[in-house]
Amino acid sequence: MLSRRALLATAAATAAAALPLTAAAGTATARSRTSALAAGASLPIALANNSGGSAPVYAYISGADTSGWPGFVTADGVFHRLPSPSSVLTPAPDYAIPLGGSGSAATRVPLSSYVIGGRVWFSTGRKIQFFVNPPGGNGGVPGLVQPGFTSTDPNWTTSWTFCEFTYNAANLYANISYVDMVALPVSMATTGAAGNQSVPALPSGALASIASGLRSQHAADGAPWDQLVATDSAGTVLRVLAPSHAPADFGAYWRPYLDRVWDYYRTHTLTVDGQGSIGAYSGTVSGDVLTFAGLNTNGVPFTKPSAADIFGCASGPLYNSGADARSAVAARLAAALNRSSLLVAGGGNQPNGVTPAQYYTESITNHYARLVHKYATIGYAFPYDDVGPTGSAPVDGHLQDPAPASWTITLGPGSGGTTPPPSGGTSAYSTIQAESYSAQSGTQTEACSDTGGGSDVGYLAAGDWLKYASVDFGSTSPATFSARVASGVAAGVSGAIRVRVDSATGPQIAEIDLGSTGGWQTWRTVPANVTQSVTGVHDVFLTFAESGTEFVNVNWFTFAR
Repeated sequence: MLSRRALLATAAATAAAALPLTAAAGTATARSRTSALAAGASLPIALANNSGGSAPVYAYISGADTSGWPGFVTADGVFHRLPSPSSVLTPAPDYAIPLGGSGSAATRVPLSSYVIGGRVWFSTGRKIQFFVNPPGGNGGVPGLVQPGFTSTDPNWTTSWTFCEFTYNAANLYANISYVDMVALPVSMATTGAAGNQSVPALPSGALASIASGLRSQHAADGAPWDQLVATDSAGTVLRVLAPSHAPADFGAYWRPYLDRVWDYYRTHTLTVDGQGSIGAYSGTVSGDVLTFAGLNTNGVPFTKPSAADIFGCASGPLYNSGADARSAVAARLAAALNRSSLLVAGGGNQPNGVTPAQYYTESITNHYARLVHKYATIGYAFPYDDVGPTGSAPVDGHLQDPAPASWTITLGPGSGGTTPPPSGGTSAYSTIQAESYSAQSGTQTEACSDTGGGSDVGYLAAGDWLKYASVDFGSTSPATFSARVASGVAAGVSGAIRVRVDSATGPQIAEIDLGSTGGWQTWRTVPANVTQSVTGVHDVFLTFAESGTEFVNVNWFTFAR
């Protein structure tokens, strides 16, 4: 199952023009992010094995050509259409790309054609078995049968994983999603017109930690969370399935929570903001139906959904029929139910009244999603995981570039521990590197000449933001905020760095107003007072305002009491 964001990108494959995206970084005097480039049919792909193990590793690149015919890309970068079997399910030809040992040089694949709705697969120890279905009623096009999520699948005891992508004349869109499962960790990086971008892999040990957490949850509430964990004959965790693929029925798991929600909104109003041009709708429960004034439900009322409806976000009262108001409301209800956020403070105003810190706080919730977000930096855990307060940081792990110059996909864990620090996050009083963000919008990293070298985050302009997840301020509020910054803007040009908590539009706690420091690599440490008390663990956002052009680079920041 593609994540919602990837589905949208795939649907956009036939678009005639690329979206306006970040352009390539030029010299210090040419910092424009406007580009009219389009993605050419050639793309250098690097497949890297950093698994840390000695087992052989195989990669596959699957997808469809621009006509919609499925196939695979081989190591020489050529797309091969699948043969069309006459009448029965048939094993696909072996299109495996063997990789070198862990830590060896990446295998280079010079992709020479567009690939739509694709996946890059990795397996360890043995090859993946793919099959081809005869065309049948599929317009004469055969169907690729990919690894599935049941114990009867021939790949069940094979350790495999994938990321998603679409590559067309408009852009490269690549996505790491946990909508279906968590398995072997994969990271991605691109260079191109949008600058240098990356999506981190799961940290080492995260898969085992998520599996352990689900087993503990089963012991606590008796629900079949433990059956989401797939192991080999030796008990090694191969993957953790999303509950939408659960081999066991969750039955009435959600019933007590749904009863409480429906009872509460008999006498209270629930407002759901469809966001964008959709508008907000307010409703109450009458009988057993949640009815929103002025909303046409197209004959499918908002009754109490089943467990399958909630986990899948696409059936029963939570079905999605397209870009209409009902679908927007259903998506936000689905997100609120998975997060069990309808009865917390502000829960009557969805999604804007609830902060991420209030998600998954009920005992009945989507514990798979809770654990994924505990151990994964970014990545969807259910189809509408991008729903959030207006201006909040996205959680999806995607890269998008209108003219990519390279794409690297790496099998192997990311850095960092598998358990948050005892206090719950990164200390606010440590030196927080700007490039260590957990999410961003509109920014680029670049080589830094400041003391210590490394990278800074640059090309920052009004509307851009950087998110740093789970920053721990402790029990006493800081007094000052300091940032290491550089700017080469012209005389009279200035901008503001605003520090906010919980979202990109959340409470502002500090501000630095800045003009030129003498150059884009001329670094100064600039302090500012913290103007609003903040304690405990919060997501911290650096937002950028006022200047109409890029006005600052940031190397690091910190707080002090």
